[in-house]
Amino acid sequence: MAKAEYRSAIRSRRLINTALADLLQEKPLDKITVTDVVNRAEINRGTFYAHYTDIPDVINHLIQQTFSNLREALSAPCQPLADVPKVFLFRIQKILEEDLDFYRKIMNSSASLLMQEQLVNIVLDYLFQREESFGFGDHEQFLLTMRFCAGGLSNLYRDWFAGKLSFSLDELTRRAENLLSSIMAGLSVSQG
Repeated sequence: MAKAEYRSAIRSRRLINTALADLLQEKPLDKITVTDVVNRAEINRGTFYAHYTDIPDVINHLIQQTFSNLREALSAPCQPLADVPKVFLFRIQKILEEDLDFYRKIMNSSASLLMQEQLVNIVLDYLFQREESFGFGDHEQFLLTMRFCAGGLSNLYRDWFAGKLSFSLDELTRRAENLLSSIMAGLSVSQG
């Protein structure tokens, strides 16, 4: 019985998430109500409230769910700075590939800023926690460079989902890796 309940909970959350992503294509996040979501998902209010307290809770859950694998991967022992772009970007690509249509809807909606902000925060947290092990002497330059990289990366994904970049996700990952590797190598050389 528990297995059926578990599947039912997963199905209900998926219906709610999909309904919210669809509604985000039609109106801003702050205009979407629980009623809108339950009507679109064709579930009752009790089902919604069994999983979430309100619409912001759904968004927060989606963001946490999206980036939990990335956080987990980055919590591994410190990697050499040269390996960071490849590991990080590969993880992002894998997360996005799990449901590109869903992430496209989210990234082309009013919720995209929340997703971008979370991505930037994860990148910065990871890099700032390991700054000492990377061996940079100029803390201010390191901070500036890492904020520049994190913000730029976030905008690349937003533009890719918006169709402003005409290459595949694989190509985006490769090009972003090359850019970040070059920037980090340049930062490393300037510190030497």
